[in-house]
Amino acid sequence: MRTPVALLVSATLAACSGTSAGGEAGGETAVGGDVAPATTASFADPDVQRIHDRMMAAMAPNGAWEQVRYLQFDWVVALDEGRTLARSHRWDRWNGDYRAEAPTPDGLLVALFNVNRPEAGRAWVDGQPLSGEVATAALRRAHGMHINDSYWFIMPYKWSDPGVNTAYLGRETDEDGNTWEVVELSFEDVGLTPENRYRAYVSPTTGLMERWDHYRTADAEPSPSVWSNWTEFGGVRLALDRSRIHFEDVVASGEIPAGAFDPPTQ
Repeated sequence: MRTPVALLVSATLAACSGTSAGGEAGGETAVGGDVAPATTASFADPDVQRIHDRMMAAMAPNGAWEQVRYLQFDWVVALDEGRTLARSHRWDRWNGDYRAEAPTPDGLLVALFNVNRPEAGRAWVDGQPLSGEVATAALRRAHGMHINDSYWFIMPYKWSDPGVNTAYLGRETDEDGNTWEVVELSFEDVGLTPENRYRAYVSPTTGLMERWDHYRTADAEPSPSVWSNWTEFGGVRLALDRSRIHFEDVVASGEIPAGAFDPPTQ
């Protein structure tokens, strides 16, 4: 895991404008562990169906996403004055097992839990086990990090999640002359911030989502972010760069590495 310059979890959870979406500070939609193998996504809107099918073919041809059981990544956000914050994630997408690691003002937090039952997990700070209300709060925080950070990482793969509403808004040309297919995502009683909305901008040329606008509410001002540096891992493509967020130590695999969900050593 990349060593952070500042141990500022609470500051980031309170949200840096434009750098947090989901969980504690924006709009996620994660509702638990993914299920694999998945069926082909179906959308009522034929334009959304067309755009999604092309996007999935560009990101994960031949059903490659359904074969990714294990996902690992570091979520690294640029704060102010050259400081960064890094949080490490390991996820068994098929059964929901999860390991989150993040700096806190009290030391390094490690949490092991299942995304479908996070309250039943275990947590440590600097290798010392937590208990009682302190453990409950730490697990709630770690689960929120999972929801937030994973949505920033794999949102284009999550259009068909339960409770996600999609609407095609047509084609839009930006000030640089780029043309986009625009799809709006809203949520119905899912996630920690269901009032959020997103507009996904998909390139007709590449088929990839290359930017989004995040809205905290339907009438809020948009918070834009680019999605760039699309890179292949384990047969799927993932965007590594956002406007102020970067992803490192990425693994996408059909196998679970030995020790991936081990507790910390004291």
